Amino acid sequence: MTRYVPNCDDGRLALVSESGDDRLDIGAVDDVMAAIGDSTHAIEYDQKQRTQPWLDTDDGTLEIDVSEAVTTLPHTPETVDELREYDMDTERYGLPLRTVMFANEVLDILDAQGKDASAASE
Repeated sequence: MTRYVPNCDDGRLALVSESGDDRLDIGAVDDVMAAIGDSTHAIEYDQKQRTQPWLDTDDGTLEIDVSEAVTTLPHTPETVDELREYDMDTERYGLPLRTVMFANEVLDILDAQGKDASAASE
């Protein structure tokens, strides 16, 4: 399955297919960060999840560097197709709609981890 990886050039973010033949402009990294609203995002884990050896947290909270997630997290072709439907000219909160929808997608991915996601799957 082809993945789309973030590519930053001159402060602009795009999702680029691994083959390099498809590219979707997301917008300015600063605008993505503004839409997310914070430089970190906390994921809370329940007691059972805290027993995982890879999770090194005493209080059950893992702080994610949002800028790092935005610029490194790969995305599926389905996500890119959904984002294509949003215009870069249409604004929401003074930002391009596609940029805001991408920020929401990143937050959804991060929130799909942790205790809330575990409770929803039970």
